[in-house]
Amino acid sequence: MAEVQPVWLARSADADAPVAHSPARDRLRATIAELAGAQRDLEDATAPVRRLDAVLAEAERLNRELASSRGQDETELGRWIARGGVGDRPQPSATTVAADASLGELASEVRAVASALPAARAAQEVAAERVRLAAAERDAALHAVTVEAATFAASELTEALNRALTIEARIISLREALGAQTNGLAAAEKINAALRQAKAAAGVPRNAAVGRRLLDLLSHDSTAAL
Repeated sequence: MAEVQPVWLARSADADAPVAHSPARDRLRATIAELAGAQRDLEDATAPVRRLDAVLAEAERLNRELASSRGQDETELGRWIARGGVGDRPQPSATTVAADASLGELASEVRAVASALPAARAAQEVAAERVRLAAAERDAALHAVTVEAATFAASELTEALNRALTIEARIISLREALGAQTNGLAAAEKINAALRQAKAAAGVPRNAAVGRRLLDLLSHDSTAAL
């Protein structure tokens, strides 16, 4: 089967000009959509686990509260005994009574949660695995698009270098023509100096943010361009 070549679209001077579709970008768009769907499914699968965990967390809080208040009750009872049991025997505090009652009311829910939680966690893990796989697919597609974008940019670089080399070739031709003349050597050397100065003056600051920005954009927008 013949290899499918990517479709290139030269960027116009308009920064908002669209980027042509290519197999790599089509794949990236599909994997972005798949990842978004997997993340929604994970959120749906996580919501029941959160609700079930909330019941267990409340039961744990009440148990801690009950243990603390019972400890305080026992301390008061110990003091009453130490004083010879004078006066009314200390009764469980309102906090102890309330926590104990709340735990009793929650007991059936805790048992129900214990029954339902394994299946809910299993469903959550299945959804999480789908997200992990979808993210890996999205990243692979994203990397293919970045290679495509860099390859196209490299072709633009070749064109720009050829334009620069064409100018340099004309200058070198003039320098060689002067050098062939006995009285043109001084001028030829000045042209050499001008070439060296032009090359030394050339340069742009390196901008690492451009690459990071493209990767960030491509993670959710398959049309982003370098």
